[in-house]
Amino acid sequence: MNIFIVGGGAIGRTLAGQLVKDGYKLTVIDRNPDVAGRLGNTMDILCYTGNGASYSTLEELGAGEADIFIAVTETDEMNILSCLTAHLLGAGHTIARIRDVDYAKHNHFYKDRLGLSMIINPELATAMEIGRLLRFPLATRVEVFAGGRAELVEMSVREESPLNGKSLIEITQSMGINLLICAVVRQEEAFVPKGSTVICKGDILYLTGAADELRKAFRKLKLPVKPLKSVMIAGGGRISHYLAEALLHQGSKVTLIERNEEMANAISGAISGINVICDDALAYFDSMSQTDIQRTDAFITLTENDEYNLTAAMYGESQGIGKVISRISAKSRLKVLSPESKICTISREDVAADRILGYSRSLLNAEDNDAVESLYRLMDGKIEFIEFKVDEKDQNLNIPLKNLKMKRNILIGCIIRDMRTIIPRGDDVIRTGDTVLVASINRQIARLEDIFAT
Repeated sequence: MNIFIVGGGAIGRTLAGQLVKDGYKLTVIDRNPDVAGRLGNTMDILCYTGNGASYSTLEELGAGEADIFIAVTETDEMNILSCLTAHLLGAGHTIARIRDVDYAKHNHFYKDRLGLSMIINPELATAMEIGRLLRFPLATRVEVFAGGRAELVEMSVREESPLNGKSLIEITQSMGINLLICAVVRQEEAFVPKGSTVICKGDILYLTGAADELRKAFRKLKLPVKPLKSVMIAGGGRISHYLAEALLHQGSKVTLIERNEEMANAISGAISGINVICDDALAYFDSMSQTDIQRTDAFITLTENDEYNLTAAMYGESQGIGKVISRISAKSRLKVLSPESKICTISREDVAADRILGYSRSLLNAEDNDAVESLYRLMDGKIEFIEFKVDEKDQNLNIPLKNLKMKRNILIGCIIRDMRTIIPRGDDVIRTGDTVLVASINRQIARLEDIFAT
């Protein structure tokens, strides 16, 4: 497979690193010779210094032969023009990073008229992921699939957790929990658990189930699930804009703190119903009464400064705020957090790269078969959740799962049928028209039939 990337910034580097690991032929174009040279020296890829929107450059490099052409420079217009040129030259699929709020409102127009296969708005995608995290205070990641009828939740097990010391059989039967623990990460090693597997403190769990069943399960386990009445955001950038709009739409009270007066005034005028404070977040905390702090359900730090975000997040955690989320750009800075910290971190660059990688892999895996609906990569690609649409050509249909042998470290997470989410048991079968979510550890699955042992 032949993939082109225009833009060697944070997102471009992340994409290139993972796609090289996956074994794809990769060409990266960047205007900055230092960026192109650094990438070429550290990865086994072709790097060129030049204009990624130039017809002559793209024609000379053979961009028209690309299976996927990805433009992720800092400029929306550059990305649009790069993809349009590649599309006209014959590239198979084009993906553009488009961040502007006005452009984002007209995504369908750009996709339909310019031949774009996918538009990624990193700020909007990050805001959506934060919104999902806020629904489950203990979750560190939440993904939706099958049109929102099912969810995948990542959570860490703490000493006080009711899951600590319980086997999967106890959790699902004795405790009456209608969800499936598909994967466990223990001491950085991922594995598919068995019924006898005992959950331990420090484990990272991946749970799947219907959205409403996950909420019921959390309530049965006495894990916090409650509507957010009051949310505080530090930083007034694009992520904050999208997140504030979504939270206000859900009925939450939103207070946004931005020290830059011009930015504070801009976001106050752009979003109706938001409470904007022109101040430093840490200074504002000092001015808050203990009652107001206790009434704050979540605190999200979204400034451009990693160190400030983490410092403010740690202060918010120390004040007892239930859900604290901090934006970071460099994972190395996470070492300042103690192992016991409940702060959830999120990276705009990783969110964008994960979305593009998932979409790209689904296109590449599917080839002439449109079975792959979506793909979610977790733990730096160690774990993959792949959503398949089943058709009559698929093998092993209408056979009880207990009679089928699956490959090691592969599990069917759930089956969606006629708007119902089924947690698969031994007597369940896969039928034509089903949507199937498969969990795979240290394997790349291209087709549904690849999960079964011959």
